[in-house]
Amino acid sequence: FNLGKQFLGGLGINIGGDPAPSAAAPSNPGGKIPRVYGRQAIEYVIKRMGSQMGVPYSWGGGSLDGPSKGVGDGANITGFDCSGLMRYGFAGVGVLIPRFSGDQYNAGRHIPPDQARRGDLIFYGPNGSQHVTMYLGNGQMLEASGSAGKVTVSAVRKPGMTPFLTRIIEY
Repeated sequence: FNLGKQFLGGLGINIGGDPAPSAAAPSNPGGKIPRVYGRQAIEYVIKRMGSQMGVPYSWGGGSLDGPSKGVGDGANITGFDCSGLMRYGFAGVGVLIPRFSGDQYNAGRHIPPDQARRGDLIFYGPNGSQHVTMYLGNGQMLEASGSAGKVTVSAVRKPGMTPFLTRIIEY
């Protein structure tokens, strides 16, 4: 979180109420989820997630700090599942989103697909309960894909998509 706060501080965005976060500053004072605005913030989230390209898919895998061992079928694999990758990305700018995709679906503002912006979350299944990806623009999305077995960029798939995307960071 401190890395994210330092990054945002360099952009002139203060998310914790402190003048300048330091390495010793608490990562999330009071447990509040900070509200972050700005395209620079979403670009950092995308860059952070993109740095994990090729990391194995691991069901239940992923932490705020990076890949981790999953559970069940992913128990012996260090990597990310879809929601773990999203959570990892947003943690880099100090935004904590829920762990499970169905909860992530309701963590921000719902957006019709024709108003999608880079960084919006795309969900699949009832109430977003089966899969989550990040819209990159130009019909592309970044995801931890079970079928590809890794973190990858894919073409947006419309079958099974929820009626809305979710915007976590406004810009």
